[in-house]
Formats: sequence, structure tokens, C-alpha cells
Amino acid sequence: MDRIRSRRIAKRQERAIDRAWHSAPTQAMRDEIAIFAQRRPI
Repeated sequence: MDRIRSRRIAKRQERAIDRAWHSAPTQAMRDEIAIFAQRRPI
């Protein structure tokens, strides 16, 4: 059960990061979001 919940949370975070990346106004902000996404725990 915990595995399902954690997978759902991870997918939700992934979608939120993707939306933020696509709506970022500058390339520098996209770079920051990409760095954040790479460093987040899985």
C-alpha cells in the first residue's frame, strides 16, 4: 500500500515539475527547475 501511495506522489510531483518547467518564463528558470528535479529524492 505504501508503495502505491509513494508512486502516486512521485508521479504527481513529476507532473508539477513538468508544468513548472513548461511555464517558466526564462531559460535560467528552466535550468533551476531541472537542477531541482534531478536532486529530489525518488
